[in-house]
Amino acid sequence: MAIRRLSYRLGQEPDTGTLLLVPDAHDDPCEDANALRAVVTRVIGAGTELSYSLLPDGGRLLCAALPGRRVEALHLSADTPGPGPVWPIDTWRSAEWETDADDTLGAGFVESELPVPDAHFDRELLVTFARARADRVAPFLADVRRLFEDPAGRQIVLVEDDSETVARWIALACASLPEEYVAALTFTTWTADPRRAPQQIIGTGPDTAFDRSDDATVEYLYRVHDGTGGPESPPAEPDAWARLTAERWLAGNPPRPAPGAAARPEGPFALIPLICGGSAGGSAGAAGLAGTDTPSGTLSGAELAGLGGDSLRAVIDAFTQSVTRGEAEPRTLDELDRLCRGLDGDQALAARPLALALVKHRLDASRGRGTLPDLASFEGLPLGQEAWRELREEYGGRADDALRARLRDPMSTWTEPLRLALAVGADGGAGLAKAMDRLADALLHPERRDCPQAVQVLTELDSVAFTRRVLRLLIADFTERKLDRLRALADSPQGDWLRRNIDDAPLTVRLAAAAAHWSGPPDRLRGAELFERLTELLAGQRVEDTRTLRLLWRIVWRNDPPDRAEQPRVARTCTPRLIVEADLGRRVMGWLKEPDRCDLELVEFARAMREDGKLGAQDRDTADLLVTAQDLADGRLAVTRESAGRLRELGRKVPPLGTVLRQGVDERVGRALAGANPLDVCEHGLQILVAAGPDLLRSYRAHLIDERTRDRLVRELPGRPAELAAYYHLWRPRRRHGVSADWRDTAAELLDRALAPVLAHLDHHHLGQVATVLQREGQDVQEWTAWRHRVAQEQS
Repeated sequence: MAIRRLSYRLGQEPDTGTLLLVPDAHDDPCEDANALRAVVTRVIGAGTELSYSLLPDGGRLLCAALPGRRVEALHLSADTPGPGPVWPIDTWRSAEWETDADDTLGAGFVESELPVPDAHFDRELLVTFARARADRVAPFLADVRRLFEDPAGRQIVLVEDDSETVARWIALACASLPEEYVAALTFTTWTADPRRAPQQIIGTGPDTAFDRSDDATVEYLYRVHDGTGGPESPPAEPDAWARLTAERWLAGNPPRPAPGAAARPEGPFALIPLICGGSAGGSAGAAGLAGTDTPSGTLSGAELAGLGGDSLRAVIDAFTQSVTRGEAEPRTLDELDRLCRGLDGDQALAARPLALALVKHRLDASRGRGTLPDLASFEGLPLGQEAWRELREEYGGRADDALRARLRDPMSTWTEPLRLALAVGADGGAGLAKAMDRLADALLHPERRDCPQAVQVLTELDSVAFTRRVLRLLIADFTERKLDRLRALADSPQGDWLRRNIDDAPLTVRLAAAAAHWSGPPDRLRGAELFERLTELLAGQRVEDTRTLRLLWRIVWRNDPPDRAEQPRVARTCTPRLIVEADLGRRVMGWLKEPDRCDLELVEFARAMREDGKLGAQDRDTADLLVTAQDLADGRLAVTRESAGRLRELGRKVPPLGTVLRQGVDERVGRALAGANPLDVCEHGLQILVAAGPDLLRSYRAHLIDERTRDRLVRELPGRPAELAAYYHLWRPRRRHGVSADWRDTAAELLDRALAPVLAHLDHHHLGQVATVLQREGQDVQEWTAWRHRVAQEQS
């Protein structure tokens, strides 16, 4: 292991002009001196200023062409380590090349033993240099990387106006490369004939004999980077390492490759240190992610801000592979986890594979330890639907099996197995289904000790979706027994939990809980008051469908009818028709049979009740009687043989009516017969009148002796002999069986007060017409004549 320093004077053969190196007189001869001089001659023959070359035997040669036609060279044997913290390019223009030195230096390629200038290429200088050439840094570093990763990588030709610029490009490459590659990077800062230079990076000027206009030269033979504006090689494929490294230089936070980086499993050009190692800790951050004990830096989306497309995918892929291969330590995993959560937009989409790898790593690690992962690490990760599908396929069954096995343990221990099953989406698993069934069953038995444990599990899970699913199971196969248990749950100590989650519960649960709450102090609601209060929880605050009505009915009255006094309130709240459709009409018939008043609301209720096919015959006939009477009174139904016959038939079928209902029917029938055409009444309604009770006749009489009705009769009847004859036939005195005394009195009054005033307006012609009608109808004309004369005498 040795480092030799050799000094030469530069001369030429007088005859041929060939370059000639003459050893300095102070150099001690050695057995391989001629061979070394031959190597130096070849390097200097290319016209270099500073070059660094690898020799066939593994040795290295650093040559400097100095003013005064002097050449200095350092020869490092193959077993000499180096270069340590100093790069060969750091010796550029060092004044120490001019000083005398021993030909053999100490072991090791260390800074103190190299001709390094006082102000060599520090990072601040290179940051300034890179920023001045921002668009060229990444393409150049991409080609530098290919020198080592591609065995057939092409030499890089740097065309610049001066060798100082070339030297800085080389220094930038050395500062960016992993440490072990710096010693292998060969270069020459300047040559007049790039084709003869064997180094990897070749510096030259724009006027050298190098045909850059040749397409083969710039596309296939060399990678040409021309800083003078001439032809250069087309851009290479994007390189994530080069792009990230360039971004770090331009951001003023240059990379600091950690010692031993080549031993990293992901390779010497690892991307993680470039993202995490650029904090104020510099190499400490990189070292932390490289697996040392040094604390790591901080990953952030800002470090990826300049990346997109293939470069971004390459970075994410590098992180993902590191996690997938199990090479990332806990500190690295935490940094990558924070990075994923801090991304958004396109970067978050690109990071989905990394997020999935992190979740899988934690699931696999916890499975190997027989524990459960910290599922908080799942939150905020940009997984996406496809990742969740993959997790469900790969881990859902596993998590569900683990949950099912734990269901034999006390319910209070289910929280973490449930959380894992939910996190990986084991929705269709038998374990999760069984757990939900048992939790729901525990809630429906508040008297058992499992009920508070079920509430504890649901509270600890704090999953709205899962709680909602369990609450829905409370009404599966719903029965009145379950309704009782729901109300018991609401009244139990766990009722507070139920009320806190009531907005996520099905309507049935919400109504049962509310009924339990309002039935107790301080409200103590019952019957129709409770029914109306519960409807306030419904959409539109009104019962709109039969299912909800039946549910409310069971909650408030079970199978019993409401109190008779409450039935109108119930019908108003949800409409009679809905009651019929819900098959509950029989429960409210008390309102029809014993109403407080017989008004139009009751008639419409009766009209709806007629449609209830499960009503008893007498109840339906009662409803039909009231509706028929109303339709006759309104004129919707004419007085005909059929309607009069139906009215009499219903009167015979119905049981004795209550006072209010009977009066209501009679009032409507009396009003209908009074307002109908007397011809129709004579033919079809007389039997009803002669046998009618006082309420019907009172309504009949009141309508006909009304002043407006009598005025109308006086105006109209003289010209209508048939109707006048019909009124006389209706009201003439009758003594036969079946004629009530009330009718005889009513008829006599109507003859005197309603019909007698009309006679004063009849002349002989009209009187003859009436007599003709009576004779044609087989009536007693003499009786008519006698009554007419008696009225005339009374009026004279």
